Amino acid sequence: MLSEIPRLVDELVAHMKSGSAPAYRTALERLADTAQAGGPESLTATVEALAPLLPGLGGDFAMTAVLAGACVEWGASPTALVDVLPQRASEAMMLNEVVPELWAKAARGRPLPEPVSASSPRLVRTLTRAARWRRGVDKGTMTRIAMSWFDMDDWLKALITVMTDEGFRAAVSGDVKADLRERAAAVAHRSQPAAWVGALAAVLDDEPLIVIDPRTHRAYALTMSGIGDNGQLHILLADRLVGDPGQGLVAGDRPARSWVEAATSGNPYLGPHDPAIRCFRLFDGKGTYISPEGVPADIKILDGTRVLVLHPPNGHYGMGAGRVFEHMTPALRLDRILEPVETRHWLSLLAPAVENDLMAG
Repeated sequence: MLSEIPRLVDELVAHMKSGSAPAYRTALERLADTAQAGGPESLTATVEALAPLLPGLGGDFAMTAVLAGACVEWGASPTALVDVLPQRASEAMMLNEVVPELWAKAARGRPLPEPVSASSPRLVRTLTRAARWRRGVDKGTMTRIAMSWFDMDDWLKALITVMTDEGFRAAVSGDVKADLRERAAAVAHRSQPAAWVGALAAVLDDEPLIVIDPRTHRAYALTMSGIGDNGQLHILLADRLVGDPGQGLVAGDRPARSWVEAATSGNPYLGPHDPAIRCFRLFDGKGTYISPEGVPADIKILDGTRVLVLHPPNGHYGMGAGRVFEHMTPALRLDRILEPVETRHWLSLLAPAVENDLMAG
C-alpha cells in the first residue's frame, strides 16, 4: 500500500491541473481508501505528500486538506502540516472576511451568493472584474478571495482535526495562534468552524492554575491541558477538588461519574435528562466572573499565574455537554494543596468579586 501513495498523489495532482472536478474526486477517494487500508505508515506518507500542495490550492480542491485531516484522524502523524495548514486556514479566514465588502462594491445591489461551490462562477466573475478598480489586487488574488467564500470551512475542518492533538498545538507558534484567534473572531458570526478554530487556538497546555476557596482559606495548585471550555473545566475542577474537608479538599457534592466521563473520554453529550450541574461559580483573581461558556484563556493572570476563586453555586446551572472537542484529551492535575503562608499571599492579592452574573446572590 505504501508504494502506491506517490503514484496516487501524482494522479490527484494531474487531475487538479486538468481542472476535472469529477476525476479529482475519484482520485481523492482512491487515495483515501489506499491510505486507510495501509495503516499509520501509509496514512503518514499521504499527509507528507499532500502537505506541500496545500498552500496553492483553493475552491473544490481544498478537499485535499480535508483528506489530510482525515488521515490524521485515522492514525497519521500531523507533523508535516504544522507549517502549512494553520497558515493556509488563517489566510482563508482573512480573505473570507473581505468578500461581503468587495461584493457590495462590485455587484450593484445583487445578493451575495450562498457559500456553496455551485455559485462560485458568478462570484469569481464579479470579483475578478472588480480587480480592475482595486488598486494593488490582481485577478489571481481576487480569484483566491472569491474562492475563500466557498472553501474556508474545508480548511477549518482540517485544522480542527489536527489542533485537537496536543503535540500539534505545541508545535504551532504563539504568533500563528494569535492570528488564528483574531481572524476566527472576524468570521465566527457566519462560520461555526471558525468559532471552534478560535477556541482551539486559545487552548492552554501545561498551564499552572491556582484555585482558592476563600470560605476555608485553602488554595490548590493545579496544571491544566487540553480543556476546551470553562464548562468542562467546572466538571474537572469539581472532580479533582470536592471531597473530604478533613483531607484538605472542598466540601460539597461530587460530580456524577457520567459528567466526568463526558468531560474526559466518554460520549460528550449529556442531554436534557442528565445535565452536569456546576458545583460552584468561578471568578478570577481580579474579580471577573468566569462564564461556563468561555474558555480557560479568559482567566486573567495574577502575579504570573492564572487564579480562580470559588464561590457558592447559588442554584442549579446545568450544562448539556461535558466537552466541546470530542477528540481532544483533557488533563487537570492537582499538584498540591498550598501551605497556609502561600494561601495568605494569594488571598492578599485578590480583588473583590464583581458578582453581576445571573446566579449572584
